[in-house]
Amino acid sequence: MTLLKTLQHAVDDAKQLIIENLNIAKERTGGLNPYGDKTLLLDEKAEDAIISVLKSSNTNFEILTEETGFIKHECKPEYLAVIDPIDGSTNLERGIPLVSIGISVVPYKKEMTSDDAEISIIDSVFTEETYIAVTGRGVSRNGKQVKPSNPIGLENAIISYDIKKTWDLQFVERSLRTISAVQDIRRSASNLLDLCWTAAGFLDAMVDLRNMLPIIHLCGTHMVFEAGGYVIDQYGNRFCSPLEIDRMMNFVAACDERLANQILTRFNSI
Repeated sequence: MTLLKTLQHAVDDAKQLIIENLNIAKERTGGLNPYGDKTLLLDEKAEDAIISVLKSSNTNFEILTEETGFIKHECKPEYLAVIDPIDGSTNLERGIPLVSIGISVVPYKKEMTSDDAEISIIDSVFTEETYIAVTGRGVSRNGKQVKPSNPIGLENAIISYDIKKTWDLQFVERSLRTISAVQDIRRSASNLLDLCWTAAGFLDAMVDLRNMLPIIHLCGTHMVFEAGGYVIDQYGNRFCSPLEIDRMMNFVAACDERLANQILTRFNSI
């Protein structure tokens, strides 16, 4: 089985488990994940399903997951698998059908970054969208190649903007400045899905500058880059992050570098 097929198998198993167990969508384990969030039982079960497939494959994976953290391999690992078993857990809990599963794999070496991602899969569980990024080969949505939207001015852009944050005054002011400068905003509350929609041109950009999004979401930024879009960090540099469990992502992902910089400039303007 190829690496891509192994990942697809893992995602399919997690998706089937979620769909077949919606009756327990509100149940929690009573524990917290490494990022301090309360764990849904389905998050844990979906993660276990993915891990089971990876461990039973012919590839040696070290694994970084949302609910468990790092899982070492007894032999020398070939890849690091970075897993978000359910992105949009609150949506799932409330019955909102915008939930995704994300996996990226990175060839294993001593120091790895988001730039090293080789394959990423994001599956939107209820909207029948599967996005696959393979470095050097672009991004497909349900088997068809996708590209970001055409270059667009800030005032005409439709963006996703994540505002889930403890509301300090500075962040509120910066957010209002940014949102007021664009045509409109959309937010699925599954950041991986919003990043896929940016990669596919449905959105012009996706913004998350809260310093709250764990590095396990790197499959989303990989999608944008590989589709032909551009991602910058909070300092305006091309986004590239070490793959460390406590690393948080801050980024503006957009159809092109110009729009990404326009959004960040607006966010930082006084």
